[in-house]
Parts: sequence; structure tokens; C-alpha cells
Amino acid sequence: MLNKKAFGTAVAVFNAIFWLVAMFFSLVTGVGEITLTTIGSFFPFFEYSWLGMLVIVVEHIALGFLGGWAFAWFYNRFNKSA
Repeated sequence: MLNKKAFGTAVAVFNAIFWLVAMFFSLVTGVGEITLTTIGSFFPFFEYSWLGMLVIVVEHIALGFLGGWAFAWFYNRFNKSA
């Protein structure tokens, strides 16, 4: 049985770290600007900038927690071996 809060928090932290590193690297080097701009177009308030990096990290913290929590809930709901 998965702990919904713990799993959601773990996914949120992973998402935040991934996007923080990806955006920081891209803003410093310019590598992946087109890709990140395209992906970012799916998220409200995102722009390819330092402020946009903070915005997408905050959005992915929220989305990661909700997605992880929902996954754990579905897993617990339909896993018959637990």
C-alpha cells in the first residue's frame, strides 16, 4: 500500500529538481531553448526567462504532488494483493 502524501511529495520534489536543473542549464548555456519554450507553452504564465524558471518549478511542484497522490490512490484502490 502506497502512502498518498509521501508519494505525492516525492514526485513533486523530483519534478521540481528536474525542471530547476533543466531550466538553469538551458538559460546559462542556451541549449534546449526551443524545446523548453515549446514544452512551456502548455503551461500558463511560463516564459523562457529566470522568472519563468521559478514559475514552471512551482507549477510542477503542484502538478507533481497531485499526479503522485492520484497515482497512489489508484494503485491502492485497484491493487488486490495489499
